[in-house]
Amino acid sequence: MSDRSRMLRGGARAATGLVVVGVCASAVLLLGQVELPGVEREPVAVTVDSAQNTARNLVCAGPFAELGADPARPGVAVPTGSPGVVISGEPAETRGLERAEGGESPPLVLSAPVEELIGAAQIQAVSTEGLSGAAASACAEPLNEQWLLGGSTALGVSTTLSLGNPGSVPATVQISVYDEAGPVDAVQTAGVLVAAGAEQTVSLNGYAPERERLAVRVISTGAPVTASLGVGQTSGISPFAVSSVTRQLEPETQLVLPGVANRSDHGHGPSDSGEGDDFPVVVRALAPAGEEGAARVRAVDADGRSVDLGEIALADSAVGELVVPHWPEEAEAVIVEADAPVVAAALGSATDEDGHDYEWFAPAPTTTADLPVAVPVVGGGQLVVVNPGSEEAELVIESADGSGKPREQKLPAGAAAVVRAPAEARLTSSVPVHAGVRYVSGGTIAGYPILAPDPRDGEITVYTR
Repeated sequence: MSDRSRMLRGGARAATGLVVVGVCASAVLLLGQVELPGVEREPVAVTVDSAQNTARNLVCAGPFAELGADPARPGVAVPTGSPGVVISGEPAETRGLERAEGGESPPLVLSAPVEELIGAAQIQAVSTEGLSGAAASACAEPLNEQWLLGGSTALGVSTTLSLGNPGSVPATVQISVYDEAGPVDAVQTAGVLVAAGAEQTVSLNGYAPERERLAVRVISTGAPVTASLGVGQTSGISPFAVSSVTRQLEPETQLVLPGVANRSDHGHGPSDSGEGDDFPVVVRALAPAGEEGAARVRAVDADGRSVDLGEIALADSAVGELVVPHWPEEAEAVIVEADAPVVAAALGSATDEDGHDYEWFAPAPTTTADLPVAVPVVGGGQLVVVNPGSEEAELVIESADGSGKPREQKLPAGAAAVVRAPAEARLTSSVPVHAGVRYVSGGTIAGYPILAPDPRDGEITVYTR
């Protein structure tokens, strides 16, 4: 083949290639401008009831544990006596938790289907050679994180932390302690192993000795746990007071503490010089994140009157304190409003010629409007309901077993009042409220918040792709 023929053939091939490329480019351009029919397939959605066949467990703290009751083991908390338990609702199962030191009765675990309304509380008259008073607490659901505030490890005061694990696997619990100066470094990573189906009690006097104010953060892994504090105090060699502290969930900018009181037979009341109460109400607050600001504290009564009690300075993740010189006699609750999320507690007391006692009152969670909540009221206790909102609350109180006629009561906006209720009660309110139970008998006092269940409906939507 001649060179001329080869050149002609190569040129023809090149021209053909250019034509093909041009056609392809034009086709791509046209396809980009043409709307092609789309194929759409909606994800398949399945609604799942996550609460189906699940149970709610309520754990009671059990007998009060006295630190140093055994002189041979001064660092061991020994259970003493046996509390009385009041249950609102019907548990499907009742069992006990194992306790290393035994005791007259084990801490109770009450189980019921999650859709059943149930609540429980315990109260105990503590009377030993070293301690005397009343201790009450709400039986609570296990959590992976919770807070407790109250007590001290100063001279004459012992504070214990009880951890209950009703689950089937062990729980590893990290304890973080805060005092009047901030986080206590020595126990930032302190860990406690709580066996399945058991309760473990530890001494905070050993973890953080000689602290005037205490707050505790409890975080568990492996299994959720319940937590409560036991506080015992002596004056010299004489019993002075005991208290049980119910946990709170998380820091908030507004906390409501029902039932706070300062009762006296006036033989030990305000001095003649007008200096104030001999045993004043004390309010403590902690902003764990370390924000600076203030927590404003006020007391409210049944008519909706509010009395400003003062402010607590917030800074450096330290437990701040407000001492109330004279408690308003008609007040039924404390409200704390802070610049940053806080945990808080209030110390109320009772005094008569036979002795003295005090109680650390914990905040009560908000109830959901128009949904009933179980209200266990211990013998001799008073139900205190607080309406911090701007609308009047219409309350309905009835027996948990449906017996008797429901009672209706109106609670003004901003008010806190004692509401008559049976021992095993249910409370429904037209607006969100907070509730707690207070027990005062002579020179003894105790109290606990009503722990409303989580309002979640238990339904979630799952997309299969």
